[in-house]
Amino acid sequence: MAVYKFKLYIEDNEDIYREIEILSSQTFEDFHNAIQDAYKFDKKHAASFFVSDDYWRKDQEITLREEDLPLDKDEERKGVAPKKLMSKVKIAKYIESPRQHFVYVFDPMVKWTFCIELMKILPDNPKSTYPSCVKSVGVAPKQYKPVATAKNEASTDPLAALLSELDTNDENEIYKSIKNDTTGIDENDLDHLEGEEGESADDEDDYFSNEDDDLQDEEETGAYSQDED
Repeated sequence: MAVYKFKLYIEDNEDIYREIEILSSQTFEDFHNAIQDAYKFDKKHAASFFVSDDYWRKDQEITLREEDLPLDKDEERKGVAPKKLMSKVKIAKYIESPRQHFVYVFDPMVKWTFCIELMKILPDNPKSTYPSCVKSVGVAPKQYKPVATAKNEASTDPLAALLSELDTNDENEIYKSIKNDTTGIDENDLDHLEGEEGESADDEDDYFSNEDDDLQDEEETGAYSQDED
């Protein structure tokens, strides 16, 4: 039985690639699982293979999930070949050239896109297990990008990081110590100071008031003296 050796890489990044060997009698679903394992993805999303020409133009689609198959003949009426199911299609069915190309798309929301090229057709080795990743070059990218959280954002603020380490009891103790700080001004002292300031203001008003009265008395006395003369 023939063994197909494929090279695959993420679109626009040929420096990170994998080589996978798979039997001609195995299905595209087997190939899908081998790719997921080679890149350490989680197999939780939809995926499709597309038969491709040398320019990576997509043609026949072979999809993973049965629910992704069309429910009617719309695609046929539009001149598009109806989708096939991975578990039902052997890889040998679409090997039409020594350098056969496929495009593999995983997770339609993110659209991880892999370019796949047939490198060699080898004889079956009874001691080998298929499919198998026989060569791995470069570190595979993470499937999911890290999502910033409020906690992560707070950790960048030194004050927020400090407060986050304190529990409720610690915070209460801090507030109590601030309130009872003997180096500060006592509320009674503050009232006393306010009272003194008030009294000083009143005394000043009384001083000017008394001074005006004295002047008025002097004027009246002078006027009286002039009348007597």
